[in-house]
Amino acid sequence: MNNAAYLCSRIATEKVLVACALVCLFGCGSKKGSAEETTSADAIKTPATVEQAARLLDLSTFPLMDGAKPLESPQVANLFYLATGDVKTAFEFNRKALVGQGWKELPNSSVTEQSASAMFSHNGFVVSLSVSPHGEPGSVFVMLQNMGNVKPGQLPVPPGAKPVYVGDPTAMYSTEAALPATTDACRNLFLGQGWVPYGNAGDSVMFKQNAILVTATVSSAPAQGGKTMIQYSTQLISADIPAPPNVEDLRYADQPPELTFETAENQDAIVDFYRKNLATAGWKSTMDKMVAVDDKPTMIFRNPAKDMLTLSLWGERNGKLPVSVRFQSAAEIAELDRRIKEEAPRLRAAAEAKAAKEAAELTERNKVPKVAVTLPADAKDVKQTKDEIKFTVGKGKAKAAVEFFRKQFRDAGWKEIAEILDHEFSDRIAPIAYFVGRRIKHFYLVCVAPMILSGLAPARVVFCHGSK
Repeated sequence: MNNAAYLCSRIATEKVLVACALVCLFGCGSKKGSAEETTSADAIKTPATVEQAARLLDLSTFPLMDGAKPLESPQVANLFYLATGDVKTAFEFNRKALVGQGWKELPNSSVTEQSASAMFSHNGFVVSLSVSPHGEPGSVFVMLQNMGNVKPGQLPVPPGAKPVYVGDPTAMYSTEAALPATTDACRNLFLGQGWVPYGNAGDSVMFKQNAILVTATVSSAPAQGGKTMIQYSTQLISADIPAPPNVEDLRYADQPPELTFETAENQDAIVDFYRKNLATAGWKSTMDKMVAVDDKPTMIFRNPAKDMLTLSLWGERNGKLPVSVRFQSAAEIAELDRRIKEEAPRLRAAAEAKAAKEAAELTERNKVPKVAVTLPADAKDVKQTKDEIKFTVGKGKAKAAVEFFRKQFRDAGWKEIAEILDHEFSDRIAPIAYFVGRRIKHFYLVCVAPMILSGLAPARVVFCHGSK
């Protein structure tokens, strides 16, 4: 199975469309349109970590327009939300917010009634901003994404590759070399510079270093005379989650930050990998062993900033163990706790009301009805409780007593569901009759069970009830 690392969310389609638009907008110029701050004394010289990027810009705390509705939980690296207003107003609100934090708007911005897009740079980082209409008139979709501090044009390319376009969102090259050789050459160049493979999808291979993700696509270009095309794009990810070597179906999503994969290793090996690797970054497990959460073995890790990583394993399938590692920031967890506390009184009241209603319904269903019973005229030694009537009749009159009750209950609307009256009387066998009465969804049972006893036939009438 191919490895795959997908940066996906509920709005993945919009992200792809915007990315394509950015390439078109910024892809028809030279390198002059790219950020020129990389040599700043404050610029980070290596691929940034999440913490380094957040100190410069944390999109999870970026100001929102009035009435804005985030489509996902905001993250350090990206922010997507819906807002009320027009495209130009929404664009200007976010442009001012970025400029106010020291970001410089790059050339080639585009602002129309139907869409707006721009890129901003600061200390070597590049952020993209796009605004477009969404659904009903007066609603707009806003997307901000941190592309990171590694320019696509700075990434290594094989000898002989010629630039087709080099800019901030992407860099494209062509080469006469064959496709397989070019793919191998690009991979070796990235590995040689410390990049870690982070999955692949189709013609694209992902590499990660710290919190920067590179998508390297090598494909043939029939329109270019069969040349091989190389395309690089970069972006910041909100969680630097390590992946064990030699895993399959590797996928990373930033909304919310989660890494999933399948492995031939067992549970102990995966737990050991994450204990050791996360410890180097200050993460510690909050438990000694995995515990079942929603029927999945789970382990929680926390760091000094109170962020949380949740390691979860599914049941083995096709000889492989599915694994998920989910990141949640301290702010996200605090917000969840706040919502839980806010909702607790309402949820508690609803649960108590539901329990009271169910208890009342149960009591009503289990209520024993009162049954009027007329005894034979010759009944003697009558003893009665709330569930039972005992009396005796003369010898030889037990069968008549049974028939007396059968007629009485049938006339009152009871249905006879079983009877044993076809046996001849003896000292050991006596007739028995059962009657049932329906009440709501329950049945109530009356049993007439006379027994032969020396000289007299004590007849016992028992009333009981139960649900069907």
